[in-house]
Amino acid sequence: MDAAIEGLLLQLLAVDQDIPGLAGGLSPARFNWRPAADRWSIGQCLEHLNLTTERYVPALRKVLSNARAKGLVRGGPYSLGWFERWFLKGMEPPPRWRTRTGKAFIAAGELDPATTVQRAHALHQDLAACIRDAEGLDLQKIRVKSQFGPVWFSLNGTFAIMLAHERRHLWQAREVRNDRAFPPA
Repeated sequence: MDAAIEGLLLQLLAVDQDIPGLAGGLSPARFNWRPAADRWSIGQCLEHLNLTTERYVPALRKVLSNARAKGLVRGGPYSLGWFERWFLKGMEPPPRWRTRTGKAFIAAGELDPATTVQRAHALHQDLAACIRDAEGLDLQKIRVKSQFGPVWFSLNGTFAIMLAHERRHLWQAREVRNDRAFPPA
């Protein structure tokens, strides 16, 4: 397996394994508790990630299929462009800036903990399949349109940014759980 693909899969596995410790076993009240009206609950952080992955997976499948049809193959190593490096740096937790997200990516206020967590694991499997399907492709040359706006990243950059986005919102969810006012069990 290509080292870049293996590294991406290991990052995704780490994210996926972080979720049960963060959200597992929480009551609906604790899962949906918000520290302030303008802040998200643990559930909303996870569902935001679900909505994002759900939107990206079909786009990634299409890009991967088109790249294979065009014969865009190449082995690594791969690098990121300066804009991708800058964007990635700002995405990693703790966040350097806060951004507003589109309505399509904002989770409902009341979420079922078990359903949301199961959905996260299933979507991570779908994303892992996309990463594995990228094996042998030119991760640097293939371009993917951001699902958040009119920006294009390399496939390598897209995967890296998606994983940083996961870490960012898990960090945000952990901040909610560590809040002094977080309801006791």
